[in-house]
Amino acid sequence: MRALYTAATGMTGAQIQIENIANNLANASSTGFKKSRETFADLVYQKVGSGKEPMQVGSGTRVAGLARDFAQGDTIPTSSPYDLLIDGPGFFKLTTPSDETRYTRDGHFRVDGEGKVVSSDGSILQPEVVLEPGDELRVDSAGNIFIGRMDDSGTLSEINAGQLTLVTFPNPAGLQAMGGNTFVQTTASGEAREAPPGQEGAGEVLQSYLEGSNVDAAEELISMITAQRGYELSSKVIQTADEMMQTAAQLRR
Repeated sequence: MRALYTAATGMTGAQIQIENIANNLANASSTGFKKSRETFADLVYQKVGSGKEPMQVGSGTRVAGLARDFAQGDTIPTSSPYDLLIDGPGFFKLTTPSDETRYTRDGHFRVDGEGKVVSSDGSILQPEVVLEPGDELRVDSAGNIFIGRMDDSGTLSEINAGQLTLVTFPNPAGLQAMGGNTFVQTTASGEAREAPPGQEGAGEVLQSYLEGSNVDAAEELISMITAQRGYELSSKVIQTADEMMQTAAQLRR
């Protein structure tokens, strides 16, 4: 009976939906995390009956993909000068310890043993900034980097250490998630375009702020209930189809 297999595809889709919701909720407190949503598509149709216009009966559904939502998260003030927030579109550019280029919205940075500004996994923020012991870091909204340094006479002076650039993509939803709140470029995302903050479509930078996750717990709970009901209805179809087959089998006795 075709209904058994069709309903099974609905249960599989609902299961993937629940798994994605679980991932969204698990990262509700992850800095810069972007939630994702499932997109569904119907499967191939089969012709039933004969004649000039046979009926077309669908064979179920499938998860066509997961679309990531890059809507802005909450603005969270912090006391660290190494915390940076992108207010608007764009990503920070990182170089991993394995010399791979990645992109992130997670602006929770720190200084490593060499004085470099790095992410939580040790990836270096680009362009590279090197601080000496006692230096003070200041980044304005346009991405200009200033290092406050005390000279031998005890006078504090600021050194212009360059400008931070942000990276934008024609289709950020096409980026491939690599874990650790990082992404890599793909054919679907388009080519990376670097620009100073506030220019060419890139957002501005706020120092001593972090971007929170854009996961809405209430919205996720509603989606969870919907997915659960869909799973229950598909399982009910399987139960009904089984009962119909059982009835048909009894007619032969």
